[in-house]
Amino acid sequence: MCPCGWQTRPRDLVETLKAVCATCNNGWMSAVELSAKTILMDLVYGAGRTLDRDDQRKLATWAALKACVFDALQQHGLGVPVEHRRRLYTYKKPPATGVAIWIGSYEALEVGHYAYQDLRVARDGEPAPDAPNLYISTITAGALIVQVAGSLLPDLAFDSFALERVAPELRVTKIWPARTDTVEFAQDQPMSHETLVGYTKMLYNVMGLLMGGVPPAR
Repeated sequence: MCPCGWQTRPRDLVETLKAVCATCNNGWMSAVELSAKTILMDLVYGAGRTLDRDDQRKLATWAALKACVFDALQQHGLGVPVEHRRRLYTYKKPPATGVAIWIGSYEALEVGHYAYQDLRVARDGEPAPDAPNLYISTITAGALIVQVAGSLLPDLAFDSFALERVAPELRVTKIWPARTDTVEFAQDQPMSHETLVGYTKMLYNVMGLLMGGVPPAR
């Protein structure tokens, strides 16, 4: 699933290392990791920090990259659309439209989690697409939660969706697209493990709100 080709897929966790070519792994992907490292060191350990627009972009790019890499573990096929992968590879940041990224805080009972959902949505009377056109990836690293939501449908985009207003009890903060010059991310009210499990299933609730009715069937 290397972004310069986006074709190979690992068959199991052991083969994940083979999913990315050496050029990408040691090049731009390594640069993304290094760029976000200082920010991540604070958030993974629950220290919190002020995030300016550049910090938000660096963290969002790291989150989008991880969503693509972990997506390669899915047995049913890749869910992050090739369009979003190519834009990440080309511009070294998430797509300017069609992608939203939130961060939250977790009580860190375990080192890390990964959850993924995708949907194939079509208009009434149109055939279902061959590949997913909406997806959500939720990843935890220590005390940090990142959630990447993406859509190829202009009228069902996540860009302006304010999840933090719909579910304020989750205490999540939107970092992409960046809406303010600075974000104060305190990490003083972490999600419990039970709340985190519910948060990973937010796609169907969100889809219901975006479509003005009941969330679509899987």
